[in-house]
Amino acid sequence: MKNRRRMVQIIAIVLVVLLAGGVIVSALFAAMAEEQAPARDRYTLSVEYMEEAQALHIEQRLVHYNHDADRLDRVVFYAAPNMFRRESALMYANDDLEDVFFAGYAPGGIDLRSVRVNGEAADYGFQGEDELYLRVACDVAPGDAVTFDFDYYLLLTACGAFVGVGDTDVRLGAFYFIPGVYDEAYQEWNVKKPLPFTRWLYSGAGDYEVTLTVPDDMAVAATGTEAGGTYHAENVREFAMCFGRRWRVTERTTDSGVKVRVFSGLRNAGRVADMAVKAIGHCEDWFGPYPVKELDICQSDYPLGALDYPGLILLSNDLMESDQLEKQVRFCAAQQVFGISAYVEPSADAWLSDSVCAYLSYLMLEADKGHDAFLTAINRDWVPDLQMTIPGGLRVTSDADLFDAKDYAAVVLTRGAVVFHELREAMGLKNMLSGLAEFYRMGRDGHTLTEMDLVSAMDSASGGSWEDFLTDWVFNVGDYVEQTIDWLN
Repeated sequence: MKNRRRMVQIIAIVLVVLLAGGVIVSALFAAMAEEQAPARDRYTLSVEYMEEAQALHIEQRLVHYNHDADRLDRVVFYAAPNMFRRESALMYANDDLEDVFFAGYAPGGIDLRSVRVNGEAADYGFQGEDELYLRVACDVAPGDAVTFDFDYYLLLTACGAFVGVGDTDVRLGAFYFIPGVYDEAYQEWNVKKPLPFTRWLYSGAGDYEVTLTVPDDMAVAATGTEAGGTYHAENVREFAMCFGRRWRVTERTTDSGVKVRVFSGLRNAGRVADMAVKAIGHCEDWFGPYPVKELDICQSDYPLGALDYPGLILLSNDLMESDQLEKQVRFCAAQQVFGISAYVEPSADAWLSDSVCAYLSYLMLEADKGHDAFLTAINRDWVPDLQMTIPGGLRVTSDADLFDAKDYAAVVLTRGAVVFHELREAMGLKNMLSGLAEFYRMGRDGHTLTEMDLVSAMDSASGGSWEDFLTDWVFNVGDYVEQTIDWLN
């Protein structure tokens, strides 16, 4: 009996030691993982809205890390608001100009007062024909950080663009200086011109602390969360905000705790919030925890459909009262996962986000209303674009800046969705959703996802090999033009 008690004591001591050792080892592994994770850029922004001058005063500090093997002698930043300096620089088609500039074109842009690098006055200059980029000289060794300080005013145009003032809201997307992505292979900075119909800003991940000063009677929607008048966001590729007076705020919370806020003066705000809650639920059922804890959806004077930013969705006034509203809410909710959290190069690989999310919006319809409703919707919405000849040889995978808005919708959103429908038919819905879940997981380490990551995710989920299948369909889905389609199954 005594020996048995002694044996129990020895086993208990061994278990305690092993448990303590396991905790220590786990802590060591966690610390090592944290050390190995690349440091993120840190943004501190002080933004004051000068309502009478229709302008912003912005003081910006950025701690930027050189994660590349090359020593940097410069950093090239987006200066996207300079698009408004002259009418010839605008990205909008002639048919859209009247909708976007409802008060007529008026110039806007950046009035840059000072740039400092590590506390010293810097050599800088705007680049490009339309001054859409800012080059700042510096000297940053691989692995080192550099601190940039900017002081500038931003004149806001009365318009419905991604930066501007309207009757309902003030929109601020890509309104500050954001470094492009350095391409070691070509030893140049990858920066993109703005696009009106899809995401375009290619940037690295960062942490944000943003203080906004606006009149007390304005409601504010923004990326991240607010505490004590300051907005915080971690591990996002850009920060956006929107504020206005003509809104009521409607709130819902998902079963998992995601807060949805709808900023709108319309009576359907509660219905929009319910749509978003349902779409987030589908994303979580299929792919795991939703990437943001707060999602703000704003009725906006942006006239061309929707704009999607981390944690912030802007929906046009027309769209808010359209029969396309629910489809667009589903699409934007999915894009918070694919394209924003699981990040892809937003112009060159736009289809990896937009085609996926277009198809997911229909899968959500199928989950809500059944397979017959799904088939009715895809035949109504897809077949006309499948039967249309697209000039210029544009394919699903073509760079987004080669399209106009109409062809982009027909090719990337519609034909791209058909590619994923064919993949679903070939591998089964369960395997396809498992593959997309793996694709999402692969994007959580912060790297930019590619087409080969998608193939690898699908292979992993199904145990098959899908590169040839996907390649065949993305290049040949246009063959449907030559067929008579009575009913697409």
